Amino acid sequence: MRRAMWILVVVVLVVAFALWQYSKPVHAEPDFEITASYIESCSCDQFCPCYFNDHAMQHGDTHFCKFNLVLRVDEGYYKDVKLDGVKAWLSGDLGSEWGTGKADWLVITFDPSVSEAQQAAMTDILPQLYPMEWDILGVDTVPFTWKIEGDRAHARMENGKGEVILHRFSANNSNPEKEVVVDNLKYWAAQSNTGFRMWKNERNYYEGHGKKFETNGTNGFLITINFSGQAKMAPSGD
Repeated sequence: MRRAMWILVVVVLVVAFALWQYSKPVHAEPDFEITASYIESCSCDQFCPCYFNDHAMQHGDTHFCKFNLVLRVDEGYYKDVKLDGVKAWLSGDLGSEWGTGKADWLVITFDPSVSEAQQAAMTDILPQLYPMEWDILGVDTVPFTWKIEGDRAHARMENGKGEVILHRFSANNSNPEKEVVVDNLKYWAAQSNTGFRMWKNERNYYEGHGKKFETNGTNGFLITINFSGQAKMAPSGD
């Protein structure tokens, strides 16, 4: 009798364990993942108040944050599309209502080395990384350079319509060789980042689609982010 009871207990435990395993949530593998490095600048004072407030910086009677986000994918994939080396340039304005989820305008520019499949992948990834309601004025293709050399970072469109120049900045007079890095601060929807390396901009310039801005001595930084998620783009033919 005792032996039968032990067998019953073991069977119940085995069934319970199997049911527990079956009921555990299944975490789907991501459809995409990118590690991307940025040369980034905007019209705000350093450091960008948009990361701590629900409105852009006030300039006179208006609020705006006119920016250039120039990224290079260090490594990444979107389903079966490799994204290593993809370069994209985002120019725009957060406007005054971005705290409500509505920004002003955005233009996405791809380097011509980016294939159609890679562009399609990035046009699914980028709106998820920057989950705002944008007025997208255009998706352009223009050759541009992306370089970080020593204390200088430089991105420039070959047509001269966009340029970002950053210089390394140190506020520590006792250790001027050590740059300022802001840690433990989320970058948009990215799951992780290496910290905001605070560099000041010498030029933050864009012209196109009826928009034009230029600032200098304002906010700039370098950052590397990691972002992954599920595809939302409809399959071709749908």
